[in-house]
Amino acid sequence: MLASDRRLSARSRLAHLPWFAFTTALASLVAAYALGSLAMNWLDVYLVFFGEQPEVEPANIVAYRVWGAIALVAIASGVVAHLLNRRRRVLGTVWQTLMVVVGTALVLVCYIPGAVDLPDPEPVEDGYSAPPCYSGGDNDECVGG
Repeated sequence: MLASDRRLSARSRLAHLPWFAFTTALASLVAAYALGSLAMNWLDVYLVFFGEQPEVEPANIVAYRVWGAIALVAIASGVVAHLLNRRRRVLGTVWQTLMVVVGTALVLVCYIPGAVDLPDPEPVEDGYSAPPCYSGGDNDECVGG
């Protein structure tokens, strides 16, 4: 019986594929691009000159949400792919640790106000908000005359 005639278990077959190293590298590239986009979005809001006030636009809030989510998912998938790799190296472990620390810090530092805040609830009209009426005659502002 040859070694190639043996059936390998699913876990063993998965472990011999070179996909984990490729997935880890791809996830690191996507995370680096997303973190760069987050930094550029933050600079777009806060890099102002000559006493101007920074203005947060709805596009900046959406960009923070999208790029922050992409960065966090890419970092997490890179860590998982690295942990599943049986041939992982110390340099890869150091790189993934650095990506987690720097990525999380950048997502927190590049926060755009309003990106994760819930909107204030609309006031409910209950019918008792009519202005007070002090004139006893025919007044259009007074309910009931």
